[in-house]
Formats: sequence, C-alpha cells, structure tokens
Amino acid sequence: MTRESESELLSFCAAQRGDFRADAWTQFDGVEKREMAVVCLFLAGVDWFGHEGGLRSAARKLLDGATISVAKLVIELKFDLPRFASRLKRKLNFPV
Repeated sequence: MTRESESELLSFCAAQRGDFRADAWTQFDGVEKREMAVVCLFLAGVDWFGHEGGLRSAARKLLDGATISVAKLVIELKFDLPRFASRLKRKLNFPV
C-alpha cells in the first residue's frame, strides 16, 4: 500500500464514520479493491469505529466472496496497520 492509498483511505474512512453508506465502500475507486477490503475487515474488528456488519459485508463483496484473513492481506499489501489505526484515530479526534 502506498502513502497515497493510505491518505485516500484515511479521508474516506473519516467521512464515512459519521455518514456511513455500505455501498460507498464497494464503489470507491480511489484505491485497489483488496486495499479497501483489508480496511473494511480491520475496522469491522475494532470497537471504536462501528458499522461492523456493513463493513464485513462490503469486504465480502470486494473480495468476491473469498475468505482471506486480515493478517494475510496485511502482509500481501504491506499495510502498516498500527500506523493507519493511529492516523485514523487522530483524524477522528479519538485518543491514540
């Protein structure tokens, strides 16, 4: 995952937190589908973002129903999960 992808995802996630639309996650074309899927799966598993069901459903659609673990996607995409979580929390004005 590039810094540009990360930036696109951070902005998108921050906007969606307050105005969540499940279909927007599958229609967003600013990043590659697997990048969006790993973010969906990650956020579905944290207690501070919300929208767990919608995020899990979006991830399934983005992955065309394939079951793949967050850990595997993180490795494949070289996704810096702690960095992303910290930056998103700051963007949402949550304690880091």
